[in-house]
Amino acid sequence: MINSRGRKRATLPTMKQLFIECAIVGVIAGTVSTAEARTLECGTFKFPRCSGPDYQYDRKFKPKLGFGGFGGGGSCKATRTPVVFIHGNADRATNWDSGITGPIGNFEKPKNSVYDTFKAHGYKDCELFGITYLTKAERDAPQSNYHSPEKYKIIKGFIDAVKTYTGQTKVDVVTHSLGVSMTIASLTYYDAQNGGHEAWDSVRKFVNIAGGIRGLSSCLYTGYANPLVKTCGSENALNRYIFGFYPDTGTALGFNDWTGAEGPFSMRRAPMVDNSVEFYTLHAGEHDQIHCGTLQGIADCSKGALFLKSPNIKAQLNIGAGANAEQVDFNFKDWSPFVQMGGDADGIGHFKAKNNSGEIIYQMLNSDCTGLDCKGSYAGGPVIAD
Repeated sequence: MINSRGRKRATLPTMKQLFIECAIVGVIAGTVSTAEARTLECGTFKFPRCSGPDYQYDRKFKPKLGFGGFGGGGSCKATRTPVVFIHGNADRATNWDSGITGPIGNFEKPKNSVYDTFKAHGYKDCELFGITYLTKAERDAPQSNYHSPEKYKIIKGFIDAVKTYTGQTKVDVVTHSLGVSMTIASLTYYDAQNGGHEAWDSVRKFVNIAGGIRGLSSCLYTGYANPLVKTCGSENALNRYIFGFYPDTGTALGFNDWTGAEGPFSMRRAPMVDNSVEFYTLHAGEHDQIHCGTLQGIADCSKGALFLKSPNIKAQLNIGAGANAEQVDFNFKDWSPFVQMGGDADGIGHFKAKNNSGEIIYQMLNSDCTGLDCKGSYAGGPVIAD
């Protein structure tokens, strides 16, 4: 601009110019990159949930599936097998960064969340992914959630999106609670639909944390066809790929091939059917307030997350601690992960079996460990091999 005396007047740069100049300087200095990965952030943590946003994807990773998630990195190259985290009922992907509460008795309090444990061991953001497959309304009404092809499409599609984005042919899958059975059903469903084994062949290692693979003993209290508690339903008579957590009764009333002990759909037999995958289990046994919340089925509730023995099961570890779950009638109307009963109240139960076990999960995915050796550096509580 020229002033009245013919001299050029100094002008302030526009905000756009400042942004461009700062970006150029940042790239030259190596401190700013528009393709930099976005790390998962919990926000404020109040057991057992994070306050951070639902969507925390890197801008270049766009799975267009589900209702939130994390992962990706624009200029990042995956050199390890990518890890896909699948959350449980009433939960969401952001909570894989949940903080640690404790300590448990005289044991050490784990330092990091599951997500931060992997970052501390050198995993890059383009090697860690999570998907939220439940809507906000579904998360607020966990008693109504069950297994269905609608959810299978989200989970299988997300695994495929991670493979495409990273250029890897396999993923490691870490699952919790409803996410365990939902993922097993998803992979089984797509292999059955496509007449092959492509879905399960995409998995290198599978970690089951407190999954209801034998059904939930506490569902015996509600019945197999209670419209107010759909999550406890049996297998749908018209579509076998729709089912709830009712334990199989072996009769026409309450039958459930998925939670039963026999047949190709039996989730406890998944390692036998999918023998190219390495399987691991983490659970809280009788300290698990979801599995052991009622007097009904109390004798078997501590086994609810266990696979049947198979050579490709590398470890099944019980890390439960504290008080046993309260053996009272479970109030499914108020069922949510924010109800503290049993081990989670003063030790490790259904949710802390996930939150506190990052070091064990890391060891399972990054070694040839078996049995108690999969404990790794974990010192947060007692560990028993099943």
